[in-house]
Amino acid sequence: MRKVLLKSVILFALLLTGSFATYVLPQAEGISDFVTVTSTNAGGRDVLQVNNNAGSTSDISSFILEVKNGNFKSFKLENGWIGKKTSPTAVAFISSNPIKPGESATLEIKTDQQSPSLAWKALDVNNNELGSGQIGNQQQTGNQYGMQGSLGILDTSAFRIIPSTPSPGYDIRVVGQGFSPSAALDLYIGGGKIDSFASDEKGNFVVTSRIPDTQQPGSTALLLKDQQGNQKTFTTNIVPAPQTHVLIQNVPLTVNVDPTWHRGDTKMITGTTNPGSTLTIALLDSSGNAITTFTAKAGKDGKYSISNTVPIDGTFGKYTVSVSDGKNHVSKQYSVVSTHQIYVSTLQQKYDPGQTVVINGTAISNHIVSFVIKDPAGRSIFAKDVNVTSGGKISLNYTLSDSAIKGTYVITVTQGSDQVPLYFGVGQDIVEQLTVSLDRLNYLYTDKPVVNISGPPSSTLNLIIVNPSDIQKFADTVSLGTDGFATYSFNLTSYTPGVYSAVITRGNDKVVTQFSVGLPLGCGQVSLQSVKNVYVPADSIIIIGTANANTIIRLSLTDPNGESVKSIQTFSDKTGHFSSFDFRIPGDAHPGSWTIDATCGMNHKSLSITVKSTTQGISIHLDKDPAIYSRGDNMVISGTDAGISTDLNVKVLGSNNTQIVSLQISSTNRGEYSTVWKIPLVTNPGSYTILASSITGKASIGITIQ
Repeated sequence: MRKVLLKSVILFALLLTGSFATYVLPQAEGISDFVTVTSTNAGGRDVLQVNNNAGSTSDISSFILEVKNGNFKSFKLENGWIGKKTSPTAVAFISSNPIKPGESATLEIKTDQQSPSLAWKALDVNNNELGSGQIGNQQQTGNQYGMQGSLGILDTSAFRIIPSTPSPGYDIRVVGQGFSPSAALDLYIGGGKIDSFASDEKGNFVVTSRIPDTQQPGSTALLLKDQQGNQKTFTTNIVPAPQTHVLIQNVPLTVNVDPTWHRGDTKMITGTTNPGSTLTIALLDSSGNAITTFTAKAGKDGKYSISNTVPIDGTFGKYTVSVSDGKNHVSKQYSVVSTHQIYVSTLQQKYDPGQTVVINGTAISNHIVSFVIKDPAGRSIFAKDVNVTSGGKISLNYTLSDSAIKGTYVITVTQGSDQVPLYFGVGQDIVEQLTVSLDRLNYLYTDKPVVNISGPPSSTLNLIIVNPSDIQKFADTVSLGTDGFATYSFNLTSYTPGVYSAVITRGNDKVVTQFSVGLPLGCGQVSLQSVKNVYVPADSIIIIGTANANTIIRLSLTDPNGESVKSIQTFSDKTGHFSSFDFRIPGDAHPGSWTIDATCGMNHKSLSITVKSTTQGISIHLDKDPAIYSRGDNMVISGTDAGISTDLNVKVLGSNNTQIVSLQISSTNRGEYSTVWKIPLVTNPGSYTILASSITGKASIGITIQ
């Protein structure tokens, strides 16, 4: 076999170091004898040799790798090869010099695993599969469905502690040899776990642990367990701690607590007191009733601390932390506020067509907040990203068109993963709307989903979970707070893999959102398309595609410079179809070729779209051709490609470009617009110009008034 000698091109994304130890990983059988892959691990890096055997009739043009239970860090390639990470766990390598039959090539990779398990696939120039297989140790050390790990404790395993006869409250060194490489281990004493750690790549470990203060002197056993429950024991004698002369200090009793908490927060309550003192810490509600009580012991430095978690359905309001050492007492208040970091309101709750809606609020400073406004028919009529000031302030104005339909409008305000709804009425009072969202898209069986619900304040709603077979899985009632918000959580231990629906109802009102449980990250071939191929800044993108049924797919949008603009996860339904309405071309987007990517395990699909300059696009049309009107006529002015749900201006200009009238309107979620100008009876006959301008440019047309 002739090996291709090529120069290496270093493409390391991170500089990583490690000791140099060499061993060969076992190779699993592939589906073809024509392509074989061997791997050698050296100093934490894996060197792969891809062999196109002499009996093959095709060249290898691309090579795909996926790391199991880990992520890629960097890679090093021979000259003529390029690599692209299609996901955190998958890399695609492409060569301008294909590997011909009888030749081989070398690829070097770095992962976050000491001994990674890899899946590979070799393709020809037409993307036909030439071979596939697996490399490395395929025995799983655990997965998201709760499988037991691989054997960590062997017959040759042994451990000891230094010193061999420790005292309560003192540190020990735990030294072990002869364990499996990178094995997860738990250390117990007296039935209680005191530490968790892992062996190194040679199966050895040296860690520091502490004997609990509460451990009683006498003979006891330290127990080491692996993930399958295998055990090793070390018997020792716990001796009393040596007597020391402690200087009695008079440390004042204090308590510190963050004044603002949110539902689901876990924070520390800390303070000082005399060293070794035992404290009673009580949490009281706004009426002074005790919710829960803790005990804590101050350390040798006189400091104490406990952690507290606010339940996700905890009541909003003021609470008190009360601390006592038996003689002295201190307390401090804190408030549990809305689950959301965003707070927004409109200047008025009711507007008339043509008026300006004024929105003010607060959010996390120096982060972008996205606003989307939908009319009563559910159509997006406006979308904009707004910067939050360093002081946490946000503000936005939106002018309603003169032809705005009456009803309740919904403003969806989003910052990061936090999202809140806001309502205002046009021509009539607000009718409270129901909304529902979840904190994640895909869950493991051990997770507890958090459902965020909004609706009429103090109302009672019905929550139903529907399984993938459209059968009710679970039902409960949810009571909204005085602010109209509530959160709800539930267990997934009995849920089978698939796509579920969370349904909220109140009378005839109903809202639905979907989530998935235990879906795999890999899938078959992916197809991908968008509703159109040419966009302008601020346009929404509708993405549709197919993959294997019930699988997780990552979608991303990349600009012409290769910078990722947005990346989300979605899932295919039980028919294998998926869609997304979450992407939008930024308002300041550069024109050129943009890319939409769909990645599912080792499979990847790209779609190119074109973004036009903001100086192109908008068109203008009239309801008459030729454009000859009489005084008193209603002129219908319309057009397309004005930008998605954006503001635009329509002007009527007379001679010398003198402005006769200016009409402020908004485009639809398809970039279309329409308005009516009633020509005043006092208008002088002659030639006029209609000018429409938006973020996509300007367009004009001449008319005659007689």
